[in-house]
Amino acid sequence: MAGRRDIVQAWIDREPLIDWVRPEGGVVGFPRLNVEPGFDLDRFYVNLLENHGTYVGPGHWFEMPKRFFRVGFGWPTEAELRGGLDAISAALRQ
Repeated sequence: MAGRRDIVQAWIDREPLIDWVRPEGGVVGFPRLNVEPGFDLDRFYVNLLENHGTYVGPGHWFEMPKRFFRVGFGWPTEAELRGGLDAISAALRQ
C-alpha cells in the first residue's frame, strides 16, 4: 500500500490544483482542491462521476469543507488508481 500512496503523492506533486497532508499509514487520504473561491465544487463532483466515471467522497460527508475529498487507494488496481487520479485532474479543468 505504501507504493500506492507514492502513486498518489507523485500525482499531487505534479498537480498544482491539489495538495494534501500525506497519511503515514492506511489506504485513505483527504486531498484539498486549490481552486478559486468561485469554483463550482458541486459541478466538479457531478462531472467527475458522470463524465469520468470516478467517485470520491466530498469533504462535507466527513464534516470537512467541500474543497477536501476522500480518496481511497487500497482497493483499485494500480491502473484504476492512476486513471482515477487523471480523471480528477481532467475534471478540474472542465
